[in-house]
Amino acid sequence: MTVLTDALQRQLVNHQLDTKLVSLVDNRAYTGRQMAEMVNGLAEKFTQHGIKQGDVVLIALTNHWTYPLIEMALWQLDAIAHPIAPSSGMAEIQDEFEEYHYAAGIFDTAYTDSLEQAANFIPEPFLMDCAEINFYRYHTVQENNAGNFKQTNLALILNTSGSTGKPKRVGLTHEQLYHSAKHIAASQSLTDQDAALVVMPIFHVNAQVIQLLGTLISGGKLVVAQKFSASRFWSAIAHHEITWVSIVPTIIQILQMNEKAKSAFKHYQHDIKLKYVRSASFSLLPDQLTAFEKQYHLPIIEGYGMTEAASLIALNPFDAPKAGTVGLPIATDVALLIDGKISKKAGQSGEILLRGDHVFTDYLDSRPDSFYNGWLLTGDLGQFDTDGYLKIVGRIKEIISHGGEKVAPLAIESVLRQLDFIDEVVVIGVPNTLYGEEVVAAVIANDSVNGLTETQMRERILQYAADNLSLPARPTRIVFVTDYPHNPTGKVMRHKLIAQLSQ
Repeated sequence: MTVLTDALQRQLVNHQLDTKLVSLVDNRAYTGRQMAEMVNGLAEKFTQHGIKQGDVVLIALTNHWTYPLIEMALWQLDAIAHPIAPSSGMAEIQDEFEEYHYAAGIFDTAYTDSLEQAANFIPEPFLMDCAEINFYRYHTVQENNAGNFKQTNLALILNTSGSTGKPKRVGLTHEQLYHSAKHIAASQSLTDQDAALVVMPIFHVNAQVIQLLGTLISGGKLVVAQKFSASRFWSAIAHHEITWVSIVPTIIQILQMNEKAKSAFKHYQHDIKLKYVRSASFSLLPDQLTAFEKQYHLPIIEGYGMTEAASLIALNPFDAPKAGTVGLPIATDVALLIDGKISKKAGQSGEILLRGDHVFTDYLDSRPDSFYNGWLLTGDLGQFDTDGYLKIVGRIKEIISHGGEKVAPLAIESVLRQLDFIDEVVVIGVPNTLYGEEVVAAVIANDSVNGLTETQMRERILQYAADNLSLPARPTRIVFVTDYPHNPTGKVMRHKLIAQLSQ
């Protein structure tokens, strides 16, 4: 037993007769006792199929009620779960197995044909309460060196969801996950009376740690949806007495615009027990936050997290949130690196540094340059205000170098969004032989164009930039697009946009 598995099992025992897991996929519901029995049964099955301490099992599943049980069973064996996007290609999956010697995988049925054609995957499916677990052994796996249970043993491998190229593998230990889950529960005052609706993809750290572990470790109820549905969101909130949900700004905007969602809220609003909406992954514009809160009479609590910190870094306090910030540090030592010095002074911008009992110590593919004197370098630019609230002002790798001047894309975007015909804008640096990087604005125009041509809109943008931005920050090229490349959690993948506009 580890501190994590002990805490999770203890909550299931404490709530043996209470419903603690609900599936919106097939309308199943399970008590704490039933969950504990299935976790133990799964652990036995995994042992029978050769899984042992230190083995890595890759999980490529859409959201399903079996997800948390599979992981808890693996952790009981001190095996390691590695969830990935269920949209991952088979070639990518095979590369992971060959490079990292994973023992097995659990896959969606969509992979069946590809797995039959792939080398070395041996199908060994089994049933768990009418749910088929599509388990595949990988027969060329190298033996691992099994040792004693340690608090530092890995429990989870997650790929980073950053927008700067190939994901990096983050290994999180039992102890780090336990601390993060406890801090999350404390910061949100979660109890066994709370219920969380999971609509975010479970392979992502937000759903994995904030929702699954934060809820399980506080004895709450998990309601698992296969995916987000705007038309069914409010009915699920009402029927299952959901008290909180964690979503991204993309979903918040969809709920604001979707007519079925707005109609459903009116129908169910008197049955809704939702206390707040937690927003993460990337910043929500202040006017979007205000509009949602006014429309749905619910507070949005913005926070800041990253995979490398087991999700938790900062959160706005419930009684004193500040729009445009990610709140106050939560159980995390946060500082800024400014001109080579570590600082916590207000009003100065620098790279955000982290330390804490839930912050990892290195990537599995070691990257010592990601640390500075024991602090994790986040790659995010931030600043504190005089009350200690943290504001994210950009990413270091997104900073544009134009003719020797450093330009922050987020600052330019916030100015250009003031134009009423701009629905969204992303500013990037495109390689340029003369200036190093050219400042390019990729614009999505909205319905308020009122007959303006692209040429007229381009002229207005350039004039507005000339009136409101310093010379190096003014875009020299305006491109009109209908969409941006996004990763599975909704973040704009700027590196892909740069590649597209560099052609």
